Amino acid sequence: MVSNDSMLTLFPHLKDRLGYLGISFAGGIGALALAWEQRIRLGHLNVPTFGHQPLRLRLKSQGSADSVQRFYCQQRKKTLKVLRYYDAATAAKYIRIPMHCACAEFDPCVAPPGQFAIYNALPNDKKLFVLRAGHFSYPEQEQQRHELLKQLEDFFAPLSLTT
Repeated sequence: MVSNDSMLTLFPHLKDRLGYLGISFAGGIGALALAWEQRIRLGHLNVPTFGHQPLRLRLKSQGSADSVQRFYCQQRKKTLKVLRYYDAATAAKYIRIPMHCACAEFDPCVAPPGQFAIYNALPNDKKLFVLRAGHFSYPEQEQQRHELLKQLEDFFAPLSLTT
């Protein structure tokens, strides 16, 4: 039988041991992908973008949402129809694996309500780490980074090749 999964053909020992970590853009894309990807067993999204597109169009942002908002002002009807297919919060409803999310209380580039919309849409086992800020320096940043890394080490431990 010929496999259509090159990765697992080349690395069969990774079966059931794959995790996903995505930050910002990769967090939003990760939510879109994890809704359908069958090989991933655990996922982490850190300040994920593309959450709750109608809200994303209204909240001030220095990130990619700013460009989308400007385009939306020119092509209103067409834009929203297309954006519905690229809403990470909508996709998150279909994620069936345990998830860990780091969402920020303040973020000038990815509006926090969109981040939390993705987390809130996750239907199953989920853990939340609340960051004081995303895409922004703050005094407790290094301490929070260490706390988050410890949580992620524990979260992804079941995928370890040594277990």
